[in-house]
This record gives sequence, structure tokens and C-alpha cells, in this order.
Amino acid sequence: MVYLISRSPIFSPNSVQRDQAIYRAVCKELQAQGEEVVCITEDDLIADPEFIREEDFEEVTAIVSMGRDIRTLKALERYETMGFVVLNSPSALLCNTRSELDNVMARVGIGMKSVSNTTDIDMIESEVGYPLWIKRGDACAQSPEDVQYITNREQLQAALDLFVSRHYEDWLLAEHVVGDLIKFYGVEGTNFFHWGYPTKKGGFSKYGQEALNGKPCGYTFSEQSLKELLDQAAAECGMPIYGGDAVVRPDGTIVVVDFNDFPSFGACCKIAATAIAYRTLQ
Repeated sequence: MVYLISRSPIFSPNSVQRDQAIYRAVCKELQAQGEEVVCITEDDLIADPEFIREEDFEEVTAIVSMGRDIRTLKALERYETMGFVVLNSPSALLCNTRSELDNVMARVGIGMKSVSNTTDIDMIESEVGYPLWIKRGDACAQSPEDVQYITNREQLQAALDLFVSRHYEDWLLAEHVVGDLIKFYGVEGTNFFHWGYPTKKGGFSKYGQEALNGKPCGYTFSEQSLKELLDQAAAECGMPIYGGDAVVRPDGTIVVVDFNDFPSFGACCKIAATAIAYRTLQ
């Protein structure tokens, strides 16, 4: 028996249908593998944190969750400490602020120049410089203001004031890396890996900010090497089901600029669902 938990619409800005699509595809794939699947919405889980009954404990193979509410993660963390397999790890997600994820990428060797959780503009200008990005890190972006492109001191001050006024607990200030922007999707522990250019015709964007990188030039890079590094980061982060954004520089080196828990896999939903089901049942 696999419990499959959907994502609340509040955490799917402009992506509700896409998130529902991968959720349904994973459910279908698990059922095709002979698993009984119990589907629960994130809101239902919050209302009933003890959703797995004691008499069902021995029947549970795993819990697979797209949920992001802190109440969801805390409820799932309880089951994880009881020995249940939970993907992605809720205890890891509770610790994985954007700043911490950036530190992991730096350790793996695909990090970018950045500072975090500071309002010291002089230091930011010295360590990062313009243009730069300021990104909310204590939760996923829920509005365009949570991820901003900054080109001067006035914009930076306004963004910092906004983040402070909203009582954000974590934020990252990172360089704007010039090169080909790519979106990637992977499942650690499987052969699945997919990437593409979001700025090409038909590419999806939540807020349209990818256009700042312009049209891709097709810089070459090692897909296998990138997959290996991302899997290494995913394992360290406790996020085997992952996606994100990276920039390929003209020399082929790569910088990860965003790393996300359980994306919608919009460009590769069916094959991703197969990999997720395989990873769940390992």
C-alpha cells in the first residue's frame, strides 16, 4: 500500500493542472505495478495528521508526498521517525532552506556566487554585484515578488525592505549567471533524467523571468556528469525526486540556480512517473 499525497493549490502558482497531472500519472504507474494506492489531499492530511491507522502499519510500502505546508511536513516527519519510507524526506525538507540548498550545490561543485540572510547592501554589492537575484528561501515562491531580478541599489533596498516587512526567515542573494538557461528533472537512484530550454517556443514559465537569459546558444555540456552531480546533491538533500534550473556557461561549466522538491515534470510527465514509481518501490 502506498499513500500518495497531493499538493495544495497555494503551492502550485500557475501550475495546478501540471501538478495534478504528475500526481495522477504516479498513481496510475504505482497501480500498474500492483500496488494499492491511497490518495490523500494535502488539506485532508492537515485536518487529520494521523491519517495512517495503526491496523494498516504493516501494509504500508511507502508514503509519496508532493505536500509543502509545514504542517504536512511535520505530520509526515512523525511517520518517518517511526520507520516509514517517505519521499521526499520531510525532515530534510524542513531543513532545506534555499540558503542550505545553495551550500549543498557549492559543496558538490555546481554552486554560484551568493550570500544569504543579510540586509548589508555594501557587502552584497561587494560579494555578489549587479545584476543579481533575491529569492525567498524559507518557502517556495508563491508570488512574483518572492524571486526578483535586481540591477541597482534602489531596487535592492526595496526588495530587502519587502522581505523584512513580510517576515521572511531566509533569503538568498545570488549572481545572475550568463549563459544558456536549462530546466532539468531527475529521480535519484534511477536512470531518468530530462532537460530542456525553457525559453524555446512552448517552454513553460511560472512568472516569465526565464526570458532574462535570452535565447539559448546551445553551449555543449556533459549530460551524464550533470546527472551524477545532481543525484549526489539530491541524495545529500534528502530530495530524490527533484527538478530545477541551471545555467550552462559558454565554456560548458554549469551552475545550478534553483533546486526544487518534486516538480510537476510537465515536459516529461509519463516517463518521470515511471521512474518515481520505481524509486518508491525499491
